[in-house]
Amino acid sequence: MNVNDFIAATRGQLQRLSHPLVLAAAYGDERKFHYQLLLTYKILDPNSEIVLRWNYIFLLTCIAALFIDPLYFFLPSVGDDGACLSSDNSVLASVTVFRTLTDLFYVLNIVIKFRTAFISKSSRVFGTGELVMDPYEIAWRYLKSDFVIDFAASLPLPQVVNWFVIPTLKRNKAEPTNYTLAFIVFVQYIPRFFLMFPLNKRIIKSTGVIAKNAWSGVAYNLLLYMLSSHVSI
Repeated sequence: MNVNDFIAATRGQLQRLSHPLVLAAAYGDERKFHYQLLLTYKILDPNSEIVLRWNYIFLLTCIAALFIDPLYFFLPSVGDDGACLSSDNSVLASVTVFRTLTDLFYVLNIVIKFRTAFISKSSRVFGTGELVMDPYEIAWRYLKSDFVIDFAASLPLPQVVNWFVIPTLKRNKAEPTNYTLAFIVFVQYIPRFFLMFPLNKRIIKSTGVIAKNAWSGVAYNLLLYMLSSHVSI
């Protein structure tokens, strides 16, 4: 069987395809194949422009989310009597809205990962690699790797604590509830922070750089430094 017969026989199968040369040869245009793959099988190529743009969008969302979480520490305020602590509901509502919006991006990232193909490790030794497009293999691989961290980062824990747990503990002292909120925010801050490193690595692997110009690189590194200072404090 020659190369053309092999391409014709494997074009319509939801199996393993050589990546990316055979795909470009089969469809004439690699970008066209990416959209055809998405429309036909609801599967994304990990090296496609769609995934690359999403990685940039999600990276910016991760940075914004890490700046939003510390705002929960500013919610407690001293009451009018000067003896009791209470929460500012207007600030709490604003923080909750922004935090919930970022949580939706984390959930969407999980959905995208469940539909993103991957390169088989066993085929990389031959140079080109095989693109695994089977949804069951994609899901199983994701569940065994990054799913736990992504799921932990997407949980709306601060919202649940502020709107449901703390009101039920009003009869108790305010200090334990504040410690509980601080502990939950800090615990979830850790997976959200370290989730950025593999995302950063994927972007660099696809484009070679994380920022297209020097000033963008300076701003990005400054943001990472500020976020690292939050964790160290």
